[in-house]
Amino acid sequence: MKVKYRIEDSDLVTKLDKEYGIQVESVNFIPLGDSAYSYLLNCTNGERYYLKLYDHQNDRQRSNTERLQYYLPLTWQMYHQGLFRNITYPIKNQNGGFKTTFTDITVVLFNFIEGETLAEAYPFSKEILETIAKSVALIQKITPFIEKTALLTETFDISFESDLEKCISLLENTKTFSNSIKQTLREHVLAKKEQVFALLNLVRKLRGIALADTKEKVLCHGDIWGGNLIRCENGLYFIDWESAMIAPPEYDLVGYIGEEFGVFFSTYEKHTGKIVTINPDLLRFYSYRHHLRNLTSWLMNILHRNTEEEQNENDLEMILCHCMNRWDSIEPRIRVVEALLNNRRDG
Repeated sequence: MKVKYRIEDSDLVTKLDKEYGIQVESVNFIPLGDSAYSYLLNCTNGERYYLKLYDHQNDRQRSNTERLQYYLPLTWQMYHQGLFRNITYPIKNQNGGFKTTFTDITVVLFNFIEGETLAEAYPFSKEILETIAKSVALIQKITPFIEKTALLTETFDISFESDLEKCISLLENTKTFSNSIKQTLREHVLAKKEQVFALLNLVRKLRGIALADTKEKVLCHGDIWGGNLIRCENGLYFIDWESAMIAPPEYDLVGYIGEEFGVFFSTYEKHTGKIVTINPDLLRFYSYRHHLRNLTSWLMNILHRNTEEEQNENDLEMILCHCMNRWDSIEPRIRVVEALLNNRRDG
């Protein structure tokens, strides 16, 4: 979120002191993401924490709190049982809970990781790619040791499709928006309307293929991009586990399709200790679903959720510069993967 939540810092500090017993000296809002509000907390004893705040009035953030019951116990177990320690994990409140719910908000306190994110480190170096690939393999290898019954399992959900269709319909039926950002949104999205629906139909078809795939499912992070990776002196840390679930390996491999896939996959396969079969249609499903789901979320934000123009400007930029402009590159990148897999099979 680009604009901080409507709560006084002093009120937030009081609530945190009561629930967590921490003496917060300063609260610094971090303007990133849209799944929750982010803060850095500096305490009087020198400790630092990362805080996520979910607004119950925002339907997306409210629904995101439902995922807390899955990934918070997971990351707690991973860290405290030594399964995989380069992660963020929840700090329990004084009642032993992983989250704290107030009237209008839910908050989660995490350990703070000192370092730099890899959000601006693209294109990744060979060293970074190999480090990520090794970690992905290690995460998947701990699957037998985690409590899978408490985790989400991939269903290849595309329930966003109805909201996407409604947003497109609203843009079509409103000839002129008084808000300039919404008007710009209308012009750009409707220019891509045919492609949007063609991709949506493709995702529906690919979902059927995905459901028929019998590949063994493993623990996946689900959102391994540079912004969720922090490089520190003692290694690479994986943060924001909201999308974690038991899923096909492709769920975590899809972010590295294209020219970099050869380096990434060879290291990943080496550290899994076995030959891994890749289904390119699963990579297609995850690629197109990712972009269409993001498009839907940002459309919903601009048309229905956002109350600040700064947030609208951010979400419009995300649609134009981090979504629609990338659709045409997906198929060529997957073809690179297919060529690599074919050469390996033929060799």
